[in-house]
Amino acid sequence: MKLEAKNKFKKLTLLTLTILLGIFLLFSFLLPVAAAGARLFLSPSSGTYYAGSYLSVEVLVNTGGNATNAYKAVLAYPTDKLEAVSVSSGGSICSLWITQTKSTLECGTPTPYKGTTGRIGTITFLVKAAGTATVSIANGQVKKADGAGTEILSVRDSASFNLQEPPAGVPVISSSTHPDQNGWYQSRTAEFSWNSPEGTDGFSYLLSQKPNEVPDDTSEGAETSKTYENLADGTWYFHLKAKTTEATPAGGQGWSFTNHFRIQIDSEPPEDFEIVSDPPADRVFRAPLLSFAATDKLSGVDRCEISFDGGEFEVTISPYRFNRIRGGIHEVVVQAVDQAGNIKDSRLTLSVIGVPSPTIIRPTEGENIPLFAPLGIKITTVAPGTVELLLDSQLFATLDGSIGSELEHTYRKILSPRGHKLSAVFVNAEGIESAPAEVNFKVNPGSVYLLGFVVPGYIFYSVLLIAVSLLVVLFIKWRKRRKKKAIEESKNRS
Repeated sequence: MKLEAKNKFKKLTLLTLTILLGIFLLFSFLLPVAAAGARLFLSPSSGTYYAGSYLSVEVLVNTGGNATNAYKAVLAYPTDKLEAVSVSSGGSICSLWITQTKSTLECGTPTPYKGTTGRIGTITFLVKAAGTATVSIANGQVKKADGAGTEILSVRDSASFNLQEPPAGVPVISSSTHPDQNGWYQSRTAEFSWNSPEGTDGFSYLLSQKPNEVPDDTSEGAETSKTYENLADGTWYFHLKAKTTEATPAGGQGWSFTNHFRIQIDSEPPEDFEIVSDPPADRVFRAPLLSFAATDKLSGVDRCEISFDGGEFEVTISPYRFNRIRGGIHEVVVQAVDQAGNIKDSRLTLSVIGVPSPTIIRPTEGENIPLFAPLGIKITTVAPGTVELLLDSQLFATLDGSIGSELEHTYRKILSPRGHKLSAVFVNAEGIESAPAEVNFKVNPGSVYLLGFVVPGYIFYSVLLIAVSLLVVLFIKWRKRRKKKAIEESKNRS
């Protein structure tokens, strides 16, 4: 009986374990696979480069299956061997940039990205000296698009490069149309030229979009220039090697090391974009906040510029906040300029709800002010806010006021005897300014303010002339006495 009970217990235990294992396997198939952590890495991760050449390193992200929207990568590298010369956001998954320097990329995207090779940006280095150079991501962030900005970065990779001195006899390439290998240009015609090292008997060259391609061993002749037309947008590499007159061990002629020259073409403007106003553009009741996200798929946006009511463009970033704006209809233009100088405009019309102008009580229109008199100013407002006072278009005072208040101010500087214009502009707490209230007045030299009294000008000028004349007479007499005294003292000494 004991043996039979023991066998039943074993069978029951085995059955239970089998059921539990089946349930576990079933849930393993039904439950979604948990997303892995994100990885920041560099491309290329290795390679051989020569002093004087350029090395472009892409900063990429593998999100590990997560939807992400914010990224940061801080690069570290040996500055004695590499010099960061440019940074590009061309082809980036980001459209909102916080930092874009030659060592730090920090950006975001309003549309979450999920993928394995998302380009954040590209940093180009100039190879300064031979040796081994390790480029690493010293610090980084990848934020999950979950509304909380959860950090999911788990791996930061590095890259190692073998840097060598260039071999002798390599022709040096230049381009008159695309001189900067790190720059972007609109021209689709590329001209290349090169020198002819000693012992050269022809050249083989090739233009392709592969950075390290090698031309074949067929000479194209001894010409030292080449022009290509109607090139497609993108990055191109001109590959060149020289045929030498020196014999090889096999008895033939040899070829030099292949030199490469990069050109970058972008003839298309940035993508279409919209300007969004807060408050909405059709009913602006406070100084608006303008947001825009300009992108360029190839060279990347270099800068954005804004113009207001046909004025000069000035460099700006999104979001752009008006400190104040006058009531009425206004035209805003934002233009995105890419790295090649191509421009895309976006326009927005703002309908701003106006506020009433203040009323200037004193001085009155056409009033004559005595010379040297202080200018007494009295203003009334119908809403709470501030009033800015301008004399001949120059701001000289700001007054705080409440609803229906009367504001007074005294301008005590001496005004020149001519016509002047006093302006008053009201600005409410929301940054909406009124049209200016204006009064024209004149400082009349025919009357003079003196010690609290106003006297006719002819009396003042007559007294002034007499006083000046007396001073001149007294000065002349004093000089004569002094001269006479000096002569007498000189005689006494002799």
